[in-house]
Amino acid sequence: MSVITGEQAVAEFVQRQRTFYEGPAIDAKLEAIIREGSHSTLTEWDILQMLRTSRSVFFDTHVEVVSGHHTATYLRFDSIARFPELMKLVARDMAGWIARTFQREPITGIVATASAARLLAEGVADILHNTMRLRVTLTPYSDETGRIGTDIASGAINPGERFLALNDVTTRGNCVSKLGKVITDHGGLLAGMMVFARRDSGQFPLMNELTAQHPFYYATDLDLPQWEPADCPLCQRKTPLLSWKDMPEL
Repeated sequence: MSVITGEQAVAEFVQRQRTFYEGPAIDAKLEAIIREGSHSTLTEWDILQMLRTSRSVFFDTHVEVVSGHHTATYLRFDSIARFPELMKLVARDMAGWIARTFQREPITGIVATASAARLLAEGVADILHNTMRLRVTLTPYSDETGRIGTDIASGAINPGERFLALNDVTTRGNCVSKLGKVITDHGGLLAGMMVFARRDSGQFPLMNELTAQHPFYYATDLDLPQWEPADCPLCQRKTPLLSWKDMPEL
């Protein structure tokens, strides 16, 4: 199925989403997809308020995500990133986890992408500045493709230094795993991984492997099932398909 780009189709989509958020059923719709993160002090209520304020979840839609999978419910992290108070809330919770988890074995820094994840990494480093000086190292990010690169500045990671890999969200686990490989390829030690949200819905085995192998922080585990295009029930019903790039601010 081809991706639709017509202005009228997108405008109608935006109006439907705004109607959701302005109606009485939005809390129930959000509650249905939210599960607390096991290492986070943020509650399901905190996450619900965050998602509702930012209007960052798109419901009853048909979206092709960066990986090529299709979903009926989509989380747009950039919508959260435009609220400094929400980013500070997440960064503070991430910083608390780092302080608790690595009290005896401090880390050197954080490797993140030059996407909205950068704001989280820099926010965490700022909060921990007086107790644990962290270097933030960024890999390239393409707004056009949603892909991350692996190039970093020379000398950003030295052999034996302990770094965390941080991304905004993870679905299959590939991007945060790629960030971890950047650390180890430069001789560093991968101390753990961090994301704001998991959205794998238990579908992708790599995520279970990563959470079993490494200290892994996520503020919330969102139930957002995805399908291969060939297995997508929305494609079978010929529901118009949108690209993740078309997801607007609400």
